[in-house]
Amino acid sequence: MKKILSVFAIALMLPIASNSTAIASETIYHYGDGTSGTTPPTPAQAAVGGFAVVNPETGVVHGVIVGSVAYFGGNDRTMGSEYMGCPVGCLIIQQSTSDQNGNVSGLRSDNDKEVTYVQETNVFQVRESGITQTQTVTDSVSESLAVETDVTVSRSARVYEFGVQNFTNSNGQFQYNEVAPSQNTSAQILATTKEFVCEESGVVCSQRLSNASTTLGEEVISFSERKTSEQVLAQAVAEARTKIREQMSLILSMLGRWTLN
Repeated sequence: MKKILSVFAIALMLPIASNSTAIASETIYHYGDGTSGTTPPTPAQAAVGGFAVVNPETGVVHGVIVGSVAYFGGNDRTMGSEYMGCPVGCLIIQQSTSDQNGNVSGLRSDNDKEVTYVQETNVFQVRESGITQTQTVTDSVSESLAVETDVTVSRSARVYEFGVQNFTNSNGQFQYNEVAPSQNTSAQILATTKEFVCEESGVVCSQRLSNASTTLGEEVISFSERKTSEQVLAQAVAEARTKIREQMSLILSMLGRWTLN
């Protein structure tokens, strides 16, 4: 979800040092807040951050640019040209500061998630679409037979929100809260075990090489709301889901942030 941004070249975005033609030994600094002077910029004048380019009609974040906090930090600037599909006049809203190394991170909408800005509460929301993942585990194998288990984890769509991120000591890691963290975040775990038959060819058998298969077992457990990892294991034990129990470490890693701390 994190993207290190390249500098977006627009006026007054970063402090620039240039040699004066009037006095050869003098350096003129153009600060990010729009002023100039002969002294190096203060930390406040040099500070940059990640700024979301927001469509004011939809709230959708089309992109994130790097800009001067002194100039853009009031959230009262707009885009003078179209940017990543966002038309002229799109809002420029601060999302983050730079980290201790000067890197800037930001979140924008893409195929897997929609990022929007809620102007009334000055927060950003991230809506992730429902996700289904499958991992194949080999239980046993020979040249003629292979037993494999497909572990499938499905999670419903989730919504997070966050305010302006201070990355000074966090290495650009976004911290955000899930909206309604227990409700409306269902999940299902499916484990399907099959035996595959292959013609002996000097290589180990696999699903890809098989010409016949038999389903040995299928297990499923469902959750209507988020659970802790201990509760997920307890339900697998209570429902006698042996194969799911065997793959619990893998399943928990696939569930990821869905599980409660």
